[in-house]
Amino acid sequence: MKKVTILGATGSIGLNTLRVIELNKDKYRVFALSANTSWQAMLELCQTHRPKYAVMVDPNAAEKLQNNLNTDTVVLCGRSALTDVTAHKEVDYVMAAIVGGAGVASTIAAAEAGKRIMLANKESL
Repeated sequence: MKKVTILGATGSIGLNTLRVIELNKDKYRVFALSANTSWQAMLELCQTHRPKYAVMVDPNAAEKLQNNLNTDTVVLCGRSALTDVTAHKEVDYVMAAIVGGAGVASTIAAAEAGKRIMLANKESL
């Protein structure tokens, strides 16, 4: 079972990646999801996909997610948490779908950790 981290999970590419994982439950499992401020959308995704980690870049959004989440998902906050979940030893694949330059550092961390990267933003390229 391959474990996938999705950076930018609440965007169109992230949501489509989750649909592909859902269709291939025997091959893939969601390890971590990230979003910037969309804590309500992240709440739904966490309840459906039960990731080990949910990263919210915005501290207020992280707090709201934490206060409303009723799963075992661990809520992390900040850009450094993005690099943590991409380089984590349990991760096999990273979908890098964060818009703009905000996803560069976490994509580099994934590459340095030897993860297979599915790149969906030109800035990281």
